[in-house]
Amino acid sequence: MSPSQVFKIYIWLVDTIASGRQTKDDIDRRWSHSSLNEYGEQVFPVRKFHRYKEDILTLFGINIRCNRRYGYYYIDNEDDSQRWGDMRRYIVSAFSFQATLDEADGVEESMLFEPIPAGTQYLTTLMRAIHARKQLLVTYHSFERNNDYDLFLKPYCLRVFKQRWYVVGEASTHPEETRVYALDRIVDMHVLDGDFDIPQDFSPQSFFANYYGVFRNAEPCLIRIEAVPRAALYLRTLPLHHSQRELSPEEAQPYIKHKDCVVFEYFVAPTFDFIQQLRTFGAELCVLAPLSVAKMMLTDAMDVINRYSAAPDSSN
Repeated sequence: MSPSQVFKIYIWLVDTIASGRQTKDDIDRRWSHSSLNEYGEQVFPVRKFHRYKEDILTLFGINIRCNRRYGYYYIDNEDDSQRWGDMRRYIVSAFSFQATLDEADGVEESMLFEPIPAGTQYLTTLMRAIHARKQLLVTYHSFERNNDYDLFLKPYCLRVFKQRWYVVGEASTHPEETRVYALDRIVDMHVLDGDFDIPQDFSPQSFFANYYGVFRNAEPCLIRIEAVPRAALYLRTLPLHHSQRELSPEEAQPYIKHKDCVVFEYFVAPTFDFIQQLRTFGAELCVLAPLSVAKMMLTDAMDVINRYSAAPDSSN
């Protein structure tokens, strides 16, 4: 059975038991009708069930408990939900949704999805390696070099951004540096016997705290933007960064350039991916400070104008 198939069964178990207290007979009955049951088993094998329970605890920190008095299995949601990080909740949610699609034959025809990039087949291997502190031999494709090369990787954590998966860790090509590697550029991966220790001062949350996505090619600073009312609605419902703060009309008064606009502040690095996100708002957003970032946006806008000005006249 492939790792991805096993992973789906993990999520199926979590989703099944999280839906309500389930006896082993309940689980067996649902398993006998599941599309994930490749061999047509009438019961979920006991040894496999307990092994998968341990795997789920190891990978997700989700403890499937048994009430021996009444004979049912359950997840202590209040307790476990406090231990679930954003990454775990994202993974469980994503794969639980996939498990639902697998069970509801034909419903996928009524849904449209964005394409999922390559690399997700390495998720299970990476999660196990992170938990066991095992080094990896990775064949990686570089866009800059346009070639494949091998590196030894100590994986610290995983990050998902814009539906792309990334692994954060230290590679033999850049010793004593913590870097980010995209899973869709991984050509091959093998788990090694060598152990490693994650630096005590490393924290995934702190590592990305002052950055928008995965790029770290700039220093954090205070960025102030002006947004038209329509754009402000989007920013309120889906903030660009956790540091986002909307200034009151009184606070914003010294900075406002256009009537009825709203001012937001961020403490974040003006990295490529953050600037790229600001550009998606077009003329509905204007950078007020710092001047260096405002000039960057202006230069980009002028480049776009020049590119279109140089384009051939389609009417000819």
